[in-house]
Amino acid sequence: MDMNNQEKTDYPKRGKEVVTMNRSIEYYQELVRSLAALPTEVEWAEFKVNNKDPERIAKYISALSNVVTLCDRVYGYIVWGIQDDTHEIVGTDFEYRKAKKGNMELELWLNRQINPKIGFKFYEVPFINAEGKDILITLIEIPCAEGEPTKYESIGYIRVGSNLQPLSEYPEKEAELWRKFDKTPYEKRIAYSEATDDVVVSFLDYPGYYRKIGIPIPENRDKVLKDLKDEKFIHKNDGGSWDITNYGALMIASDLKTFENLEKRSVRVIRYPDKSRINGIGEKIFYSGYVISFEEIIQYILTVILQEEIMENGIRRQKYSFPETAIRELLANVMVHQSLEQRGTSPMVEIFSDRIEFSNAGSPLVAIERIVDTVPLSRNENMAGFMHRCGICEERGSGFDKVIAATRANSLIAPRIENQGNQFTKVTLYSKIDFDMTTKEDRVRTCYMIACLAYVTSEAVANTDIRIAFGLDGKDKVKASRIIRDTVEAKLIKPVDPTTAPRYMKYVPYWA
Repeated sequence: MDMNNQEKTDYPKRGKEVVTMNRSIEYYQELVRSLAALPTEVEWAEFKVNNKDPERIAKYISALSNVVTLCDRVYGYIVWGIQDDTHEIVGTDFEYRKAKKGNMELELWLNRQINPKIGFKFYEVPFINAEGKDILITLIEIPCAEGEPTKYESIGYIRVGSNLQPLSEYPEKEAELWRKFDKTPYEKRIAYSEATDDVVVSFLDYPGYYRKIGIPIPENRDKVLKDLKDEKFIHKNDGGSWDITNYGALMIASDLKTFENLEKRSVRVIRYPDKSRINGIGEKIFYSGYVISFEEIIQYILTVILQEEIMENGIRRQKYSFPETAIRELLANVMVHQSLEQRGTSPMVEIFSDRIEFSNAGSPLVAIERIVDTVPLSRNENMAGFMHRCGICEERGSGFDKVIAATRANSLIAPRIENQGNQFTKVTLYSKIDFDMTTKEDRVRTCYMIACLAYVTSEAVANTDIRIAFGLDGKDKVKASRIIRDTVEAKLIKPVDPTTAPRYMKYVPYWA
């Protein structure tokens, strides 16, 4: 990106209208000042004046990318125009667009040599030094390594102090680097760079944030920014402005369309008139952050699902065809447990006449048959923790327990959980189905889930429990016994005491 010919009046404006991740020339000028002000040359920044050796540059790109990951930073820098020893800003005659390796332009050659492709970028920054002289600063902005070490000619490099070394010669650093890859969540990456104070409070719904956590909005904007920083929704970048994290945007964005890589993470709700997908009758996309839009999504779903009129204690009221508690828990699940790294799909809720399907990218993190009792896991720990603080989802793993309890209380068959090709998770919540219309698989799955729920509360299930769960009368003991027998034959439940008389027999999950 050549900044030499950019007039001041053409600098990108910063305000509510900004929707790209382009950075202004002032940002890089301030970055140069910040780097020059460092007390010593740090491992993630390399200062040069006119050294233009292509292979040396390639090795530094590899090394700095890897070091940046080790240092828990976002970017590293190679800067031409700063003295290595004194950090004096002196300028350079290195113009990267004119540099070549053989007959190939330097930038193209470097892009071919560095693997994986990390998206490093050259910048030429016009600068005025301490004497008031116009000088040129050239720099490379180098992103952190993600997923695997960054290499030049199949060799990863590292910087140890001021020395450039092959990564393989430092196995402890290589091991630490791989550990970092496992620990760097998508949530902490940058959704929007170089935001001013105005942009932050415009792009993030901070009034909604305070409303959700139940405290008054501060009168001082500096306090608002500090709170958002403490929540890790934003952080200061090397140029002194703000970076908005994916976590901050996904939680409290005013509009996810503002963030070019997060629009597809908006929740979609699609309605169908019957049991098939042939004719959709409406689709609504919720572009606010998850915490901000959660109640709006719930209310929309409750508005469009079927309701029935019932009499309760002599009072006529409407009853939803699906339990609200189950809808809430499953909506929270598709938000929190989605694989954010996986592209091509958003959290989705599909409403049919007889069911609601909740889908998200990523396979289940625990075995489906142990989803009620297993210690909870989450792909997105920060999101799960904050949504728990806002009263939206359970962080302790009782979310699916609540779903099973809600369906049992309403005499509904248990939801069906599917792992679709280890790529997606789909949970289907069913409305009331006449017992004779349920399948054997429905009955066995429901019996097993009820046994799991009972066991985690130190209980066991008997014939009576199964009758109640399916809405059967006392005269239907035989039907309940058949369900239990089928579930035992499927090896999903077992008797607590096989010697007990059949009429008193109780059952627990097979793994108990």
